[in-house]
Amino acid sequence: MNPPTKIFIIDSDRLSLVTLSLWLDQVRDFEIVGTSLPSGNLERRIGVAEPDLVILNISTPSIDAVSVLRRLKQSRQDLPVILLYDGAMKDLEGPLATESEAQLSPEVSLKDLVDVIKKFGLKQKVVTGAPLYMVKAG
Repeated sequence: MNPPTKIFIIDSDRLSLVTLSLWLDQVRDFEIVGTSLPSGNLERRIGVAEPDLVILNISTPSIDAVSVLRRLKQSRQDLPVILLYDGAMKDLEGPLATESEAQLSPEVSLKDLVDVIKKFGLKQKVVTGAPLYMVKAG
C-alpha cells in the first residue's frame, strides 16, 4: 500500500480553508499536512510540512494569487500546485494558468478533485521518491 498523498492547502477565506480541509481529510489516501492563509511565512510552513502537492484556493484571480503562486514555485519548483478558482476560465489566462499544474472550479465534484490530486500526488512521489536500487545481473 502506498503512503498517503501529503496535501498543503492555502486559502484566503478561513471558512473555505476549514471546509476544504475537512472534505479532503475524509479521503483515506490523503493526509492534510498543513493549511494556511496566504501569509508571509508560507514558504517556511510548506518547507516544514513537506507536502506532495499544494491546493491554492483563490476567490478571485488577482495579483495576490499570482504572487503566492510565484513564491511557491520559487521555493520549490517541483511542487505541483492545483488551483481552485471562482469565475470564468478566461480570468486565469497568464501566470495562473501556465504556472499551476491544474485549474479547477470550486464547484468541481469531490471525485474529480480526488482524481486530479491522486494524479499529481503520484507523479510527485515517482519523481522525488526513494532511490531505486538495481541488482547487477550475472
